[in-house]
Amino acid sequence: MGRQRRLKPFDVKLHYTQRHPLPRQIEEELDLTFHRTPQERAKVCDVVTINAPLYPGTKGLFNEGALKSMKRGSYLVNTVRAEICDRDASVRNLQEGHLAG
Repeated sequence: MGRQRRLKPFDVKLHYTQRHPLPRQIEEELDLTFHRTPQERAKVCDVVTINAPLYPGTKGLFNEGALKSMKRGSYLVNTVRAEICDRDASVRNLQEGHLAG
């Protein structure tokens, strides 16, 4: 929740995915939008950051289909384990111009 508080002054629209939604009061205070799945969130965001631990449920989470579902021209920032995001699919989507970075 610290990242969200630090970004609030910049008037960005923040979307998030985690196991359980934050309390409504915090969502309203920080103007957050909850999405049940990362793919649902990725469809509407200009910048998607991946900040998840690696375990069987997250391995390959951002595969070809998930990357293709992202907005054209969006950015993907993988701050965690490489195995969460399909490297070859990421390169293809960059080369095809689907992802901006």
